[in-house]
Amino acid sequence: MRNVKWGVLGCAAFAKNTSIPAMQRASGVELYGIASRDLSKAEAFAKEFGFKKAYGSYEEMLADPEIEAVYNPLPNGMHPEWTIKTVQAGKHSITEKPFAANVNEMIAVHEATQKAGVKVMEAFMWRFHPMNLRARQWVQEGAIGKIRLFRTAFTFTIARASNIRLNPALAGGGIMDVGCYCISEARYFFGTEPIEVFTRADIDPEYNVDMLASGSMLFPDGGRALFDCGFELPYRCDYEIVGEKGRIYCPNAILPGEQAEVTLTRNGETTRETFPGINQWSLEFEHLSRSVVESTPLAYDTEDAIRQQKVIDAVYRSIQSGNVEKV
Repeated sequence: MRNVKWGVLGCAAFAKNTSIPAMQRASGVELYGIASRDLSKAEAFAKEFGFKKAYGSYEEMLADPEIEAVYNPLPNGMHPEWTIKTVQAGKHSITEKPFAANVNEMIAVHEATQKAGVKVMEAFMWRFHPMNLRARQWVQEGAIGKIRLFRTAFTFTIARASNIRLNPALAGGGIMDVGCYCISEARYFFGTEPIEVFTRADIDPEYNVDMLASGSMLFPDGGRALFDCGFELPYRCDYEIVGEKGRIYCPNAILPGEQAEVTLTRNGETTRETFPGINQWSLEFEHLSRSVVESTPLAYDTEDAIRQQKVIDAVYRSIQSGNVEKV
């Protein structure tokens, strides 16, 4: 497979420490361009990671006809605007989660994507890890019977200081930052969309974002998902899938690192499978590159992102109303 020429919007710390190194390792990916509003910063990134070109503005990179695909790790509130500008420039894109602040923004991204005829995906990298693919395979094969309960958590603590995660204007808050993973997981394993949600959250009086939230989702067949997420509990990142015949458990779901493992327990016996040394970010970049080169559909497109955002919107409506809300 030939390499797709990728550009990166911005010089975010997450891109520096995680996603750009993953792009370096990914097959089908050529690090072609890096853009920043500070040209010297872009030039430093280009030198460190081997990008062929550095740009002093996002617009300059998007105007370069050599760029085929763009990775967007900008702050949450900037995702829709710059994804739309990316697709209007004729570029494919992976945009960091959450894709948008509300479903209307997401629909605008989808419509622009459809009009441009390019491939765009929300960056839920965990969906490509073979650990989670294996867990879903067990579910689909009926290893635990019908799912009755899915439980997941994603929490960690952050300092009370200047932080884009605490900025409501940039779609900050625990639900947007980590709760979106919990929602994505539930949709992934049930294989369908929830029909209603109920959520409670602690809203910080100073920053006006949710710091800790917990909720439930009801699925069409009666299955339920429970989640908690936010910035005020110790690090937790696991999921449990409970069916009529057994249980699947993953202790380190979204960020498995070198300790990726998942267990299946049924009939009093436990099967444990491990998946060491896998970079899930590399897998998502490889997926989009392959889709571009081979003209094959993405596993997850902007229609999937609209369905995801509808659930997030319902979660926020439930927090505001104090009631169960339809999705």
